[in-house]
Amino acid sequence: MKATSSTQPSVSVAPSALGLALTACLGSMLALVVLVARGPWFEVSGGGTSALGAWVLGLACAALLMAVLTALLGLRALRGAQRTAAKVRSTLDEAIAALPASVEIFDEEDRLVAFNPQLLHIYPHMQADLKIGVRFEELVRTSIRRGCVPGAVGREEDWLAERIAARRLRADAAAEPLLQHLQLPSDRWIRVYERPLPSGGTIGVRMDVSDLVREQQRLAASKAHLTAFVRATPNGVLTLDTAGHVLELNPAAEALFGFSAPELQGSHIDLLFGIWMGERLSPAAMLGRPQELSARHRDGRLLTLQLSVAEVKTETTHRFVCVITDLSERKRQETELKEANALLARQSITDGLTGVGNRRYFDQLLQQEWQRSARHGHSLACIMVDIDHFKLFNDRYGHVAGDDCLRRVADLLRACAGRSSDAVCRYGGEEFVILLAECDLAEAQVVAQRCLDSIRLAAIPHEAAPMRRRLSLSIGVAACIADTHSNGLPMLERADAALYAAKQGGRSRMVSSELAA
Repeated sequence: MKATSSTQPSVSVAPSALGLALTACLGSMLALVVLVARGPWFEVSGGGTSALGAWVLGLACAALLMAVLTALLGLRALRGAQRTAAKVRSTLDEAIAALPASVEIFDEEDRLVAFNPQLLHIYPHMQADLKIGVRFEELVRTSIRRGCVPGAVGREEDWLAERIAARRLRADAAAEPLLQHLQLPSDRWIRVYERPLPSGGTIGVRMDVSDLVREQQRLAASKAHLTAFVRATPNGVLTLDTAGHVLELNPAAEALFGFSAPELQGSHIDLLFGIWMGERLSPAAMLGRPQELSARHRDGRLLTLQLSVAEVKTETTHRFVCVITDLSERKRQETELKEANALLARQSITDGLTGVGNRRYFDQLLQQEWQRSARHGHSLACIMVDIDHFKLFNDRYGHVAGDDCLRRVADLLRACAGRSSDAVCRYGGEEFVILLAECDLAEAQVVAQRCLDSIRLAAIPHEAAPMRRRLSLSIGVAACIADTHSNGLPMLERADAALYAAKQGGRSRMVSSELAA
């Protein structure tokens, strides 16, 4: 560690001062011995030395010897202490020089008195300016003048005043350290700690925290990107604690449930998904595959949601993140599609005018019921119905009235069939067919007679009819037990033949097939 030139002589002056003191002490003791030897009480008559004088002289010499020994021992101890102090000072200097942080010391007049090599490593562009005795303000002005302080550009004096004031503040109290951004000679961040010394000076410690600041900046940017993504995503995002309570949610989640963040924070997810009974939802149990759950909006609308849960676990944090996808619209579209497909399927087998089954549906149903009759040995019956003189009805009343007539007849036949398993279909034009499962000829005749009676009671006017002035029906009935080696066509032909016979017999009547079982 470098020190001022004024402090170095103070260490070498101490031995000289001590030597001078010892010399003065020995001189004084020697003078005392001389005075004792020359004293009048030292001699006796006859030129000899008195006993008292000899004793005093011996005592003075002994004192002188003790003083010399004491001075030598003190000098030796002092030199040992000086060597120890020098070694401690050298060790301290080496330790400070080896510190990864720079250390600088300013006296009470804010002049640089000592610093270690790390200060030059942090500020290599200031190597020529970092000299003992230079003032702190001069160093700052030099750094500003060289463009090393981007925050001072355009406001140099104001920035300098603020820096000096902040330095005094940090010297007066345990204030927060200063974070300094250096662009020259390289882009670096320096953390500056400044504290007062009992002597009135200031000690400063500077650490290069560029890696830490850049990592913090990277984490801040990453957090900002994540926050922007979470806030912009159309999916609801919930942050839960390990018990399943809501900690945070994004705007999409607020819109999804119709509640604000303060209203939902602290609530358990059971309240969101309407699970009031049984075991509570556990975030840990929902890890893995996405789950489809039902919920309700604040206004009562039913929601279909897909919930995906991920675990976030670190040394200090244990959270769960739930990503919620609103499937309500897709479910609604799926339902509408199913209904449309069902409607299309019904329309494909339904007569558009009368609402009863069409010829295609009858052909499919005849094949199914024929096979079932063959398997179980049940009787199957078929009733062919034709509206008498319907062409004349159309000519007399028009096609609109004719269509209405067909619908009324279809409704009457459907009511007469009665059972849910009985099928009424429009066979073509003004012809209808009724397929009766598990029904023999006698039971089919009852249904056919019911149809004749029903149309008679309906009394639908038919002024163009040759004989009767009311709408009437001609019916042919056939029944049999199906044979696995044939299809339903023979039974249908027998019913059609019976219908033809009813027409030939004067219409408004029922004829059964003689070959029906």
